[in-house]
Amino acid sequence: MRSEKQDRERLSGENRKAQIIDIALTIFAQKGFAGTRTREIAEAAGISETLIFQHFKTKDELIRAALAKLFHAHPVSGELVKQLKKTDDDAGFFRTLALHFIKHNREDPRIMKLAIFSSIEGGHFWELTRSDETEPLMITLITDYIQKRINEGVFVKTNAGIAARLFIDAVFMHIADKSVAITGPPLPFSDDKVVETLIEIFIGGLKKSKARQ
Repeated sequence: MRSEKQDRERLSGENRKAQIIDIALTIFAQKGFAGTRTREIAEAAGISETLIFQHFKTKDELIRAALAKLFHAHPVSGELVKQLKKTDDDAGFFRTLALHFIKHNREDPRIMKLAIFSSIEGGHFWELTRSDETEPLMITLITDYIQKRINEGVFVKTNAGIAARLFIDAVFMHIADKSVAITGPPLPFSDDKVVETLIEIFIGGLKKSKARQ
């Protein structure tokens, strides 16, 4: 029988690269980007540090490749994007995206941990989520929707980009509170209840009242 070491040695170039990325993501989520050494990643993968740099020129390149793969593994699917771009159901639009965001963060806790480390270290995570490396961008989708509803006279005139970011931040804080209790004990309510409350407040602030029309 082949040993585990022999199996690792037989990995193809692409499979090896994928293995390095997956292990790197796990260690980054445990120790942060700055706190992780490429030597640790190599040891966890059972390979030499030199082999890592055969696939990635620098640690920074490895970080970017790892985060790009993480987001591609949890995309807003093309069919969902088409559906959301056509809808005028404001509550349905924001509910779908919020629950999608929560679902994928639940499935891969590394997303939230990496986001927290990134906010502390001031780097890669949020920079990547705003680049063309992840498609489609949730913040772009929300910004475009809000601007469309402003142009249609349904929402009040406001900065659509800021509004979109505030919505994402609110959902992010709910996920973070469930994970690490940043603002106190987690709310004793389901994700659906929290999202419905957020939508009521958020859309209530955006929609034109009859008095303002």
